[in-house]
Amino acid sequence: MIYTLKHMYLFNFFKNKKEITLILLTLLFFHCKDIRNNIEANGEEKQERPNIIFLLTDDQRWDALSYVGNKSLQTPNIDALATKGIYFNNAYVTTSICAVSRASILSGQYARRHQIWGFSKNFTEEQLNNTYPLLLKKSGYTIGFIGKYGVGNQLPEDKFDYWKGFSGQGTFDQKDDQGNPIHLTEKIGGQALEFLNSQREASKPFCLSISFKAPHVEGDPGYFLPNKAYDSLYTDTKIKVPETSKPTFFDHFPERFTKNNVARNRWESRFATPEMQQASIKKYYQLIFGVDKVVGEIVENLKKTGQDKNTVILFTSDNGFYLGEYGFAGKWYGSDPSIRVPMIIYDPRKQSEGKRVDKKVLNIDIAPTILSIANVKIPETIQGKDLTKIMQNQEVQWRDSFFYEHLWKSSDRYYIPSTEGVVWKDKKYMKYFMNEDTDEVIFEELYDFSIDSKETKNLASGKGQEDLKQIMKQRYELAKKEAQ
Repeated sequence: MIYTLKHMYLFNFFKNKKEITLILLTLLFFHCKDIRNNIEANGEEKQERPNIIFLLTDDQRWDALSYVGNKSLQTPNIDALATKGIYFNNAYVTTSICAVSRASILSGQYARRHQIWGFSKNFTEEQLNNTYPLLLKKSGYTIGFIGKYGVGNQLPEDKFDYWKGFSGQGTFDQKDDQGNPIHLTEKIGGQALEFLNSQREASKPFCLSISFKAPHVEGDPGYFLPNKAYDSLYTDTKIKVPETSKPTFFDHFPERFTKNNVARNRWESRFATPEMQQASIKKYYQLIFGVDKVVGEIVENLKKTGQDKNTVILFTSDNGFYLGEYGFAGKWYGSDPSIRVPMIIYDPRKQSEGKRVDKKVLNIDIAPTILSIANVKIPETIQGKDLTKIMQNQEVQWRDSFFYEHLWKSSDRYYIPSTEGVVWKDKKYMKYFMNEDTDEVIFEELYDFSIDSKETKNLASGKGQEDLKQIMKQRYELAKKEAQ
């Protein structure tokens, strides 16, 4: 601290020691304030709390990445995040449908707490204020949103500093600023770069949430519409199809379950023949390849702007997707292809080096994890867990089970049996029923993953499995209470 003649004059003027002490404290206060202002101007404060990019795909199942051994598709840029960061081997959603899952991701809550079961219900003002983006904004973050919002029909555009979100399902057929045709995934990529470039000289940290439509289908009954630039991709590849998509598994569910079932009807338009199945899966993979290209562009931009050393990237999907298993397309039900998703966290400040975590993690864990990374207090209303705890120490006490739920009021047009169940250790129990009447049971599933990882042998009605079934039913009831 440099004292001027003016300061010395003040010391001589005030002979009282208390007065001198008061002056020194005042000078120290303004000096510290000047230091803080300089830090903020130079962007050094921003380094204390990282930038955050959250990438969310739509309907990408857990094994739709080359990183996990699927050599039929190419995802080099997403793989690179996993290789340098942390990959969660057992990531699941608590409800497998886009609107509900996205509400759970934003709020960190089970559906039976946030009560958004369909496509038209919006967050209340209080709920919205307790989503991770708005909590970050309150703490000083610049927040941006791009892509499919997916929750209700009221877009919270005015709450964000940068908004390029859209309502409903959107369409892949888009126009750029010059009116030229452009694929939605590519357009989202351009918007992401626009936001990142706007933050080059910013003193505040940012959180950008990018919500892709891909690899979701277009329309109803729906077809996969990737970027035409990738039409030749995988054309000469023989895609490996899921074992349970063979016709011998079509009677896995009883007729009361499958007749007029939306999942069965949509299978007819996408996977009904081996040729259709090959073509649909290839286009599904082409859509994922388009997302991967955007991920690569984002990472490259971060390097060019010098933001790469302080930007944490999270990647996951809102739910999985049947690629013909049991004669189904879509999601909703409790099978792993429907409820299991990829999940990656890349933090350049940590030396993770491709660490894999086997513990069960959920979509409701995203919100508390982002808040923790940003050093923001996690509200008590959040039910998910902070993943940074197991990123730092895999021996920490963690959940060994989770509750799964999908409640749907079926109609003549949309017959989708409701689902509740539990995954506990290496066992799974699922119960299907009509609407919200859990007593009107249509079908039950029970699997032991230690001997049947592909869910081919349903033990629910098997002889000698009564004790296991009873244990799983008790676990189901316990998990259901915990999800309230």
